Amino acid sequence: MISPLKYSNYKEYLKKLVAAPGRERGFQSLMAKAMNCQAAYLSQVLRGNVELTEDHGLKLSQFLKLNPLEADYFILLLRHSRAATPELRAYLEAKRSELIAHEDELQNIVRAKGARDSEAFIAKYFASWIPSTLHIATSSANLQTVEQLAERFHLVAVVVEENLAFLEKFNLVKRVGAKWKFSGESIHLPKASAMNEPYQVSLRTQVIKSIQAKGSKDLHFSSVFTIDKKIYKDILEVCNRAIEDTHKMIHESGTEEVYSICVDLFRVK
Repeated sequence: MISPLKYSNYKEYLKKLVAAPGRERGFQSLMAKAMNCQAAYLSQVLRGNVELTEDHGLKLSQFLKLNPLEADYFILLLRHSRAATPELRAYLEAKRSELIAHEDELQNIVRAKGARDSEAFIAKYFASWIPSTLHIATSSANLQTVEQLAERFHLVAVVVEENLAFLEKFNLVKRVGAKWKFSGESIHLPKASAMNEPYQVSLRTQVIKSIQAKGSKDLHFSSVFTIDKKIYKDILEVCNRAIEDTHKMIHESGTEEVYSICVDLFRVK
């Protein structure tokens, strides 16, 4: 079905619907029936002699199965066409522009989400710890400017700016004045991805920095041990449960500071 969002006049939209290639015969009569008006009246509307009412517009929106945004837009076009004063027409035109801008923003979000599945995005986002860390860090009110992020993660401003621009392109952060706001979405790397190795190695360089930091109270534990093979699965289950419990606590917490967890359980080779 043709969307009304491409039109600035509801009558032109209706004419395009009726004349659409492959349109079944009698479609105009079906539209009139859906609006509970005479077919002759609808013909007069399409010729520009009379106007539909808002009740007609609502019924027709339902018949055409327009989504909520399209229905709002269609009725707004109808109201604009019926407006009796220049002031009201100007007001409704501004509202129409707002709806179009909102639709554009929604389309950008959809395109951005689809683009995140590309190899180019995955390669950039998980190439190092920086993009993902800056992305998540912007969820903290204390880390939403270039200066705050650069100082907190010991990065030069240009690197922060480049990565924020990349994240914005994929709708993961949004610039609001001098601040960069977290979109609310997080990205997870599939275990089988080719980027898993470089990303894990990159995160563990941060572990080394934490170990080397003077006065650090972070937790670091590494051990080599021997166990029966069947016990490995039991330990793995314990670790997985601990990770799940930790994630629940993380989701219920605020966003004051940025932390990382790196967990490794593996057979020494």
